Amino acid sequence: MITPIPRHLETVCKELLEDTPILVIQGARQVGKSTLAQRLASADALAVTLDDAQQREFARADPRGFLRQAGDAPLVIDELQRVPELTLQLKAEVDKDRRPGRFIVTGSADLLRTRGSGDSLAGRQEAVTLRPFSVGEQKELSPEDFVRWILGGAQGEVVAENPAPYVVRGGFPIPLQRKSRRSQASWFSNYIEALATHDANDIEGGDFSRHLLSLISYFSVNGAQELVKRRIAQHLGVSETTVSKYISLLQRMYLLEELPAWGLSYGSRVVRRPKTGLLDSGLASSLAGFTEDKIATVGGREHYGALLEQFVANELLKQKEWSQEIYRVHHFRERNQEVDILLELRDGRLILLEVKSRSVAGKDQAKHLYALKEKLGDRVAAAAVLYTGEVAFSLEPWLHVLPVSSLWAHPR
Repeated sequence: MITPIPRHLETVCKELLEDTPILVIQGARQVGKSTLAQRLASADALAVTLDDAQQREFARADPRGFLRQAGDAPLVIDELQRVPELTLQLKAEVDKDRRPGRFIVTGSADLLRTRGSGDSLAGRQEAVTLRPFSVGEQKELSPEDFVRWILGGAQGEVVAENPAPYVVRGGFPIPLQRKSRRSQASWFSNYIEALATHDANDIEGGDFSRHLLSLISYFSVNGAQELVKRRIAQHLGVSETTVSKYISLLQRMYLLEELPAWGLSYGSRVVRRPKTGLLDSGLASSLAGFTEDKIATVGGREHYGALLEQFVANELLKQKEWSQEIYRVHHFRERNQEVDILLELRDGRLILLEVKSRSVAGKDQAKHLYALKEKLGDRVAAAAVLYTGEVAFSLEPWLHVLPVSSLWAHPR
């Protein structure tokens, strides 16, 4: 039996359970939500899954009895989106008894936007998003907090490590346990097939499988990019309205990550396009048939560059859930100026990041960072060029050149 790898979100969840009656653990299928919920549950807790047909019937026929079956002990409900109307009874139960830690709920679809959901549970629940394993979790390190480290001046020694293996294999638990590339590829293929043909129908209703599979394949080949629905519609041979519907469905299933555009005014963020890509670079690599040995091939380096940027964004989104700093993840593009990743802190300060798949980097690769710093002044708290080389150094007190591995290998 394989011992589960601890999740960095566990400490955050335990703190929330001391204050809230309902903890919602959301995220894509097979990222480890059920395992985390079991680790959080007390010894007297009762765990049920709505993937079980009998439990679904129980929940629909007698929602009150279903939610009270654990008595005074906590109840863990897995895959709540299977019976979304249960949220209305959850609200009623919590309004009668607001003891913290009463319910731990998991969902692989956004409960607030699931067809048939009776209530948003606003003010009654705290939600966290569990994503595939971060590199720090895979290596069983203490929680990574790149943002806090770079705000402190990026001090200390960074252990340089080639990011390519982590980019290509991603962080889904089951493929990480498999030895052969063929076995890993088989899991990813079956995973996406099941989501497109089964889960999508449960969430939205209707047959989406053919176009959803094509859309997922599109994102796997093109990586994270500005979302141009017209281009995708032409590729799939459907209308832009249909593309919007499919993208919304994938987002509700937590298969897509979105980086909103950042602008100098809040209004400009609405106008500019977000960058959108799959939640895991390993999933994207497998579906595109991309392997480490293809990085050096014609076109391979360009594709790896896009994957690497997606990987960095994904790692920062994972760390966002447990970081000591509160931040949002954006991208920036204005006329001829572009910054791959822009992190906005709660107080409005910014961290600018350029991601390069090259082993040598310096001032030339930081030109957009210098330009934006000149425009925004002290609002830019820190910036970095993340590259695949081994040496970490500073170009300015606020600007660093760092190995990509500094995301997880920075001093704690």
